[in-house]
Amino acid sequence: MMMHRITGIIFFLVAFCGYGWGMEKATSELDNLVRTFKENPANPQITIQLLRELKREGKPAKEVLDRYFQTQTEADYYKEYNWVIVRDFVNDIRTPQLQYVFRNRTKFMQHFSMDDVFQKLDYALVSYLGTFYQKDQTNFHLELKKIRECGYEHYDVVYDYFYIREIKAARNAEDYFYKARKLFRYFPEDRQMIKEITNGALELIHDVSRLKVIQLWAGKTVESKSDFEAICNYVTISQRCGFSQVARKYAMIARNLAEKGDEQMKIQASRLLQTVN
Repeated sequence: MMMHRITGIIFFLVAFCGYGWGMEKATSELDNLVRTFKENPANPQITIQLLRELKREGKPAKEVLDRYFQTQTEADYYKEYNWVIVRDFVNDIRTPQLQYVFRNRTKFMQHFSMDDVFQKLDYALVSYLGTFYQKDQTNFHLELKKIRECGYEHYDVVYDYFYIREIKAARNAEDYFYKARKLFRYFPEDRQMIKEITNGALELIHDVSRLKVIQLWAGKTVESKSDFEAICNYVTISQRCGFSQVARKYAMIARNLAEKGDEQMKIQASRLLQTVN
């Protein structure tokens, strides 16, 4: 048993020396964090710093998370710094950490924000279900059924994340708006979802007061000013809401992006500019 454990640690350190991302040179800050982490993988402050740096550089963090949680007991998960790590960096609902949060969610809500706990679990569940939704509807419905039967309190939120597409297909504008507003509340940082809902709203909703609610959230999808489709949607919905100045500003951004794209993008951007001038 001891030899197995030593072998496992040696394997981890050897793999981690290459950072698990090939042999490319990391930044000196990342080098220092990795070195410090290897010296004391139980240090939550260093672990959080390292995880943030890995996320900033777009590098995987699984080895770090696995090694860190080997130093923690399940009872330690209720400590605030461990909740921060789980909340911000653990995304797979199948991990032992999120499974533990799921089973003990009521107790976690006594320690932390109820909205935070549900938001984390909701997002992890829809991410997991999304792997089945497009390619395996049979297993998608089986997994969805398991979530309902275990008594998950936000089952309706998870269900509506996918069901809103059926509402759009049925062209039910009333239900679409209320489901959209609900999903905005529970998935406030899911920009892809917000973009998709905005696109559907442009097809279904004509009430300006309701479009303004959608437009407010659609602003999140254009913060990076790099998503051409999201910007085009934002221009259109802003124009319909009477926000002509905003529409013109983002139509210009769309045109600048289109200059680096294909001919179809240039045509679309040109048409947008015509509609706002």
